[in-house]
Amino acid sequence: MITSLRYRGHSAVDAGPYRSAIAFRPNLSREPVWLKAELKEPVRFREAMSALHEVVVGDFRFRKKDKTAYREWLARQEEEEQAIRKLAFAEGKAQALAKKSAAPPDLDVQFRKAHRLYWNARVKWANELARHDPELFRHLVPCDPVVTVAPDVVFFEGFAKDESSYGCVFLDRDALGGAQDASLGTTNVDYSMALYEGFQTLRTYRASTLEVDPTGFGVQVEGAGGVREEKIDLPPSWLRGFGQLSAATALASTTVELPVETLYAVLAHLKRHREKEGPRSIRFELTPGRAPTLVLEPWDLRIESRGRVWDGAEPRTIKVWGRRRLQVLARLLPIAERVEVRLLGSGMPSLWTVRMGELRFVLGLSGWTTNDWASGAQLDVLVGDTLVDVDVLARVEDTLRRERTLTRAQIANEVGAPEGATRAALHRLCKQGQAIFDYATNAYRYRQILDAPLGEELLGPEPAEVRDGRRHFLERDVKVLRREALGATRTLYVARVNATECEAVFDADGQISKARCPCPHHQHAGLRKGPCRHLIALRMEVAR
Repeated sequence: MITSLRYRGHSAVDAGPYRSAIAFRPNLSREPVWLKAELKEPVRFREAMSALHEVVVGDFRFRKKDKTAYREWLARQEEEEQAIRKLAFAEGKAQALAKKSAAPPDLDVQFRKAHRLYWNARVKWANELARHDPELFRHLVPCDPVVTVAPDVVFFEGFAKDESSYGCVFLDRDALGGAQDASLGTTNVDYSMALYEGFQTLRTYRASTLEVDPTGFGVQVEGAGGVREEKIDLPPSWLRGFGQLSAATALASTTVELPVETLYAVLAHLKRHREKEGPRSIRFELTPGRAPTLVLEPWDLRIESRGRVWDGAEPRTIKVWGRRRLQVLARLLPIAERVEVRLLGSGMPSLWTVRMGELRFVLGLSGWTTNDWASGAQLDVLVGDTLVDVDVLARVEDTLRRERTLTRAQIANEVGAPEGATRAALHRLCKQGQAIFDYATNAYRYRQILDAPLGEELLGPEPAEVRDGRRHFLERDVKVLRREALGATRTLYVARVNATECEAVFDADGQISKARCPCPHHQHAGLRKGPCRHLIALRMEVAR
């Protein structure tokens, strides 16, 4: 998909001796959005935006090395080295035995000097790449971050190059000083390596101003000097993954609260140790009335949390993979207050929220590093069992666009639609990149990834399990054989769906916590890839 981005100049940080001004250049092709306010905690903002940068440029995909050139060079060198191998070995051994000296006393100084030379060259190369080869630089940053100015928060979002990680920085507007001249909305902002380096200059002893430049929208764009236009070919999977992530944020999940030292212990061990064999997961062992325990495999290292106890009804064990991506949170630990983890299930996506006073950093991880959000059809299976009413969808979108932030109950009350129809409409809006769910306020926020909804050609076809499950329900193939209450919040249903007998335990939110079905889909993956067609039909019958 070709996307046109037009900016008036470059975003930059003007760092003076007493004041720093952070000026973001918004996309002139989108709705006019601006903000100007003073940052009360610039260091926290610096660290959060730096972590977001690490998410955006992160690429953890495995790439098999091309050793063709190496093998050719090795063949050429083999003949030359054969003649001098024995002589070189003898001379080296003699010199080593004769020398027997300790390491030079200034080895540490030499190392730091060489290390500084390397990083200076790397930063210089990145700057040159951003200035003179933007096409290649876009391979590092597929699309500029999305900034949204809402009545109560300002948040920046970014999606990783490998489509497996998502980062979002929420900044409460109550924590901003000044008059806060602002216009609500969503736009892309110009983001470069130079801006990232400028963030590193923010200090507490310098007053800092955050500005999404309002003057960018008061100019004549067509033919105006200083306006640069970039056309970016965004991969469909990148846009589809961004929409899938937005939809995943509203799914039912298991919430685990961790103290900062627990996350530190996890990152410190992963930093110092590299596993040579599987499994490579973090296992959450959750027991009612006790603090969570994290087990790092394959070492079976148990990290006992000293924080809040888990308030679930029954013991659970949930595994998450792709844990190396958590390293982007390392620089947030010194300023973090606590960490919240939303677990959608074993092998399913997880959302890690680091709270830092007026700032929140949300890191979304797909189930596996190579299992990007775009291939996560199981997310559709989890919530795609309700038909989307086009009229309800339009009313929900208009209401959310007008109010900007609403809970699901408030939206259902505003549009006068049943809860199920409202949930389906909100899920569709999230998939189309028009909304996102915020855990902190338990509400949906209107936010457009692009200035138009993602179309069906990008979202892809509906999963077969959802389609067939809906067909069984509409053809009345579902017959409930038994219903049994399991405590105050759970209910067991046994049913026959088109000659297949299955059973499922539903919680108070109507979600399936346990299930059993003899079909191949369920036998292969259980609930890790979402319920099968028979369980989807049963859930629709239960909802009805």
